[in-house]
Amino acid sequence: MEVRLESGSELVRQNRLLSFLLSKNVPHLPTDEERKIYPEGTTNFFYRFFFWWLNPVMRTGYKRTLEPQDLFKLSDDIKIENMANRFYHYFERDLERARTKHVEKKCKERGETLATTKVDPEEDLKDFELSKFTTVFALFKTFKYQYSAACVFLCMANSASTCNPLLLKKLIQYVERKALGVEEGIGRGLGYSFGASAIVFLIGVSINHFFYRSMLTGAQAKAVLTKALLDKSFRLSAEAKHKYPVGKITSMMGTDLARIDFAIGFQPFLIIFPIPIIIAVAILIVNIGVSALVGVAILAFFFCAIAVSTRKLFAYRFTANKFTDARVDFIKEALNNLKIIKFYSWEPPYHENISDIRRKEMRIIYRMQVLRNIITAFSMCLTLFASMISFLVLYAVDKNRKDPASIFSSISLFNVLTQQVFLVPMALSSGADAYLGIGRVGEYLSSSETNLEETRIHADGEKLIEMDKENVAIEIDGAHFEWDTFDDDEEEDLDDEDDKDKAEEGHDEKPKQALSASAKHHTHKETFLEKKDSTKTFVPFPGLTNINLTINKNEFVVVTGLIGTGKSSLLNAMSGFMRRTSGSVNVDGELLLCGYPWVQNATVRDNIVFGSEWDEEKYNNVIYACSLESDLEILPAGDQTEIGERGITLSGGQKARINLARAVYAERDIILMDDVLSAVDARVGRHIMNNCILGLLKDKTRVLATHQLSLIGSADKVVYLNGDGTIDVGTFEELKARNISFANLMAYNSEAKEEEEEEEVEEDEEVVENEREMIQRQLSKVTKPEDEEAEHKDFNKNEHRDGHLTEQEERAVNGINAEVYQQYIKLGSGKFSPWLFCPLLVSLMILSTFCQLFTNTWLSFWTEFKFTNKSNGFYIGFYVMFTVLSFILLTCEFVMLVYLTNTASVRLNIMAIEKVLHAPMAFMDTTPMGRILNRFTKDTDVLDNEIGDQLRFLVFVFANIIGVLILCVIYLPWFAIAIPFLGFLFVAVANYYQASAREIKRLEAVQRSFVYNNFNETLSGMNTIKAYNAEYRFLEKNNELIDNMNEAYYLTIANQRWLAIHMDIIATIFALLIALLCVNRVFNITAASVGLLLSYVFQIAGQLSMLIRTFTQVENEMNSAERLASYAFHLPEEAPYLINERTPAPSWPDKGIVKFDNASLAYRPGLPLVLKNLSFEVKPSEKIGICGRTGAGKSSIMTALYRLSELESGKITIDDVDIASLGLKDLRSKLSIIPQDPVLFRGSIRKNLDPFNESSDSKLWDALVRTGLIDPSRLDIVKKQVKTQSTEDEEGSIIHKFHLDQQVEDEGSNFSLGERQLIAFARALVRDSKILILDEATSSVDYETDFKIQTSIIKEFSQCTILCIAHRLKTIINYDRILVLDKGEIKEFDTPWNLFNISNGIFQQMCQKSNITEEDFANLKNF
Repeated sequence: MEVRLESGSELVRQNRLLSFLLSKNVPHLPTDEERKIYPEGTTNFFYRFFFWWLNPVMRTGYKRTLEPQDLFKLSDDIKIENMANRFYHYFERDLERARTKHVEKKCKERGETLATTKVDPEEDLKDFELSKFTTVFALFKTFKYQYSAACVFLCMANSASTCNPLLLKKLIQYVERKALGVEEGIGRGLGYSFGASAIVFLIGVSINHFFYRSMLTGAQAKAVLTKALLDKSFRLSAEAKHKYPVGKITSMMGTDLARIDFAIGFQPFLIIFPIPIIIAVAILIVNIGVSALVGVAILAFFFCAIAVSTRKLFAYRFTANKFTDARVDFIKEALNNLKIIKFYSWEPPYHENISDIRRKEMRIIYRMQVLRNIITAFSMCLTLFASMISFLVLYAVDKNRKDPASIFSSISLFNVLTQQVFLVPMALSSGADAYLGIGRVGEYLSSSETNLEETRIHADGEKLIEMDKENVAIEIDGAHFEWDTFDDDEEEDLDDEDDKDKAEEGHDEKPKQALSASAKHHTHKETFLEKKDSTKTFVPFPGLTNINLTINKNEFVVVTGLIGTGKSSLLNAMSGFMRRTSGSVNVDGELLLCGYPWVQNATVRDNIVFGSEWDEEKYNNVIYACSLESDLEILPAGDQTEIGERGITLSGGQKARINLARAVYAERDIILMDDVLSAVDARVGRHIMNNCILGLLKDKTRVLATHQLSLIGSADKVVYLNGDGTIDVGTFEELKARNISFANLMAYNSEAKEEEEEEEVEEDEEVVENEREMIQRQLSKVTKPEDEEAEHKDFNKNEHRDGHLTEQEERAVNGINAEVYQQYIKLGSGKFSPWLFCPLLVSLMILSTFCQLFTNTWLSFWTEFKFTNKSNGFYIGFYVMFTVLSFILLTCEFVMLVYLTNTASVRLNIMAIEKVLHAPMAFMDTTPMGRILNRFTKDTDVLDNEIGDQLRFLVFVFANIIGVLILCVIYLPWFAIAIPFLGFLFVAVANYYQASAREIKRLEAVQRSFVYNNFNETLSGMNTIKAYNAEYRFLEKNNELIDNMNEAYYLTIANQRWLAIHMDIIATIFALLIALLCVNRVFNITAASVGLLLSYVFQIAGQLSMLIRTFTQVENEMNSAERLASYAFHLPEEAPYLINERTPAPSWPDKGIVKFDNASLAYRPGLPLVLKNLSFEVKPSEKIGICGRTGAGKSSIMTALYRLSELESGKITIDDVDIASLGLKDLRSKLSIIPQDPVLFRGSIRKNLDPFNESSDSKLWDALVRTGLIDPSRLDIVKKQVKTQSTEDEEGSIIHKFHLDQQVEDEGSNFSLGERQLIAFARALVRDSKILILDEATSSVDYETDFKIQTSIIKEFSQCTILCIAHRLKTIINYDRILVLDKGEIKEFDTPWNLFNISNGIFQQMCQKSNITEEDFANLKNF
């Protein structure tokens, strides 16, 4: 029977070691109804005792590769929903108590009580800090029964392992007496043997049940806190949002929760450890008298040493973390903005920066690892040291008290003590890590929440009835609104000697705007205030004051104003996303804010329907009205095409329209649209206006914030923002008559005033008259030329095709390729050759293991005086020598391992980064960012920190077990017969375990990345989700994903315990065999040798399962190496970055002639062509405008010029040099671009204009002045401004908004879109190239600013060749020629005037839609 999986592959029977014993049939894939419920709680005692309830999954996993459906379904009690509810119940109760206590304490200090106090409790709670223990106790109460049971099991295991040496002592005495000829009957000997083996087995079972319960608690706590973090993020107040930006929440979820999970597994050691220590010390004193205390003192001393060095380790870890964070931030920034980095050929400096931080980070980690390994080596030899010193003291005190029974049972006790000394610091350090993490999480969970009263907008009661009667939709009455501002206290310097960081450091004190809800993009805006003499000064955006506004039902209202006057803020205020300080807002009906375009990583259809009910007819109407049909037609699978993360696969216009379509589909009564038309061209804009805003939505209340003043004619009402926080409301006519700045803005829009200010043209009556007419004409309800957008297209003809964009994450099946190990060792050998490094490492392993085992063997020689006529001194000398040597050799072995892992990690990471920076854009488009980041965060962390520890254990345990087996065979040759059988059992169990363990672990990793991606996506789309009231749906999805992850995670934990218990059974058989051989004195074994062998054999029990677990773990962790290696060695690469022999002359291109010769381009092989056989030539210094509807291939011309994708055929030359023959650096560094979505980096404006300090400050100031961001007359004043510590008087710290030292938030969110475009424009000026490409560079600025930019382009770039892609035709009708594209082909190419006169030409139609007339051409100002 053939079974198909989701992924399309078949279920294949795997061929494994024991497959020949099993039936041939392949287990089928269970349906949802057939899946079994997690059976651990309901199964019988034996199955629970031996973890046999796992068998169904393990059997399936042995026969074929496991799939998610094969795992158990979670029962209700361990589903996230129930666990989280229990946690909330305890946490909220404790939090409430803590708060009340805090307020009571404050009242007491003032001599008041809760009843009599005059102070608002909120005021008292301002300095409330949640105790870290609150969260710890809430977690403990949530899982109290399970966790307490874990502690009981651990107590049993520890007590048994401490008492076992008593039996061992009896056994040795029995053999000793037998050797002297005293017969006591074999029964007693057998009793001792079976008893000791049974205790070994009991210890194994108890410790496994302890680990299962404690690690399960860890996993569940992590799941609960993940849910809690996301739940809370929906309720954060503005202040809390500022304190916990998305990055911080994500890092809490990624790192802090993983540490908490790990630590919870080990904390019971801290609780239980006094018990075994007390028992062991007591027995030691009985065994060898007071001298035992000397050994115990050594252990205690070492314990203190560990504590001290742990502090040092902490300090290292703290420093390393700063570097790690900085590195991850850099990588995130690079990945987010890779396109810009390629445009500006900034890859080498970025790579340099990241590598530099990486090396510093690894230098610290290297020191940390070496220190940690020296401690580990010492603690592994600790038993040897402690017992050696005790026995030497014993010899000094009492020469004759050296009976083997006491000596070797004491060695076993020292082993028990060492184990405690070893585990307690581990529990302590993981506990301390987790404690910090729990503190952060608790603080976050108790942080302030949105005050619902301040953002309440829905009318109720009387008001609602009254509004219904008067037909009012929105009523704002005397309201004041403001964004909260906070001081930035988070910037920390990384490295004192690092000047670059210092340069960025001085900007700590900028008052930040809280990124409150969808206001993310409008914070700390500044605005122009016009004075009488029209010099403009910048003042911070004051918020909105005294707003009175009534909008009736079904009205269409346009909100307009200059850049940064608060248009978006007004919409946010109406929708309850901006804090109201006084007055009231009442809304009657369901309201929806359609703001910043956020898209989910899902299909286009899912993005539009967004969880509403599916209605095909409505959906098709919406697609048509939002002009998405022709876009969907181009997409490979119609509306079933998957959109990449953050919408990377869409143009800005497509994103905006999908966002609009989502809002229209939601069918709310009131819809607020924030500049939804800025990213689309005139034709599409007109279509949307007529069919959507004035069509489909005609029965809704619509509020549109826009710069596009041509739309004002259709509005019932206009709201104009004056710039000082007040508004002016009226019809167009009323406003024009009474509001001067509105009239001025309209004048700019008419573009009649295109004379330079300096020329001071006398305005005669006629001009003013013309101007008036023109505005009239522009604003009259527009006649509709025939609308090409109006044709219906069949956009779903390809819907059955595969619309998957993101490629499936590769999930390696079965073992790891040997090549990966080779590459890893080769890279890790560093300066040495692998042929020298490996033999050296192996010989160190052999020598150190020999010394360790031979130390106690020598002790047995001494106790029985094996070499007669040698003095005690002879034995003591060698005994001390072997002890010291074993420590030195072990340390060397471990330090070599650290060198290996550290060097490999640094090199792999740096190579992978370089490859990613030089990967083609096609790779970036099809790979989710989370997946790439995972390589540089999780995988790198594994190679930095985890794999070294596991390798060390693996090598040590493996060598130790082999050594002990050899020792047994030397003393008891018959035992060699049992080795092959035990070996086969061992391999068979291990093989059976690994078959499913490996797959379950991988499934867990895949499910975990779903949880992470959803978590990140939800945080980034928080405002959209809130606007649509879709919180519940996203939180439910989060629950479901966490449950899916836990299905695999719980099994991973149980699975390891299954293995350990079965290994313990093998170890018990092994111990029993050796004990029986000893008791029967085969080969005349002496008592001292029995003691030696048994003290080692009883140890082996725990080591066998450790060996397999660490082996599996190392293999899992090599998975990380494999994933990084695949980036470092096998990532697709762009064309060569530098081709030295083809480097053009430094002055190239001196003319700027661009020639396309039959150029065809597809974004990726297999996709349709976006440019088809383009041929055209641009003359020196010519200005070319490029237009066409959205998706016509305008931006693809830029892709071709920059070679972001290589041409399919044809060629492009610049000044007669074929650009395909150049290295990418030579090509890209000679072009300048101002892209459509201006990318800003976090840091200062200086860093944004010139990230690698290649230009002088004066050049940067000059660029800011030339773009009009700084008034030339005020430049000297602005230059003198310095950032000071903000005092009580806030004014002190305010520097000019565009000062070079002004901070830029993540993605430039503290500047409006228009301001960001101007900064990007300044960046292009600094670059100073011969060829400039403008991609919709002014789509988001108002007409006045656009006019300024166009003027400065005329002035600054008169000697350059310009290619300008534009939606606003007004911006390009003064260009030399215009290229009209449609579906990737040239339709028209001539001067604007000629094209305008071609009847029914595309350009002519576009002009009509944009209201461009002959007079516009007459008034042109040429370049």
